[in-house]
Amino acid sequence: MVLDWDPKAYKTKSGAAKSLHKALCKWCEDIGMDPKTECHIWTPEQQEARGYEKYWCVSLEGGPFEWAIRASDVIDNPHWYVEPYYSFNLHFVE
Repeated sequence: MVLDWDPKAYKTKSGAAKSLHKALCKWCEDIGMDPKTECHIWTPEQQEARGYEKYWCVSLEGGPFEWAIRASDVIDNPHWYVEPYYSFNLHFVE
């Protein structure tokens, strides 16, 4: 899985999350999946309303096995960090 996305280019969690979501949607399209059913993004307020912690969340349901766990090991940014939630959701936290 190769994405056109550089986590160091973003100072804010919102910018990084939105950009990652866009890159994941493009990846889905490129391999023939429907990004409208596979990729999701939730704001901190939406997450809180769903009963979760108040973080930006990016989800790729049909991605490679445990993609969010692997991503959390390699994504590096001095302004924020990511944590996997299950194996297909990535939370952007401080």
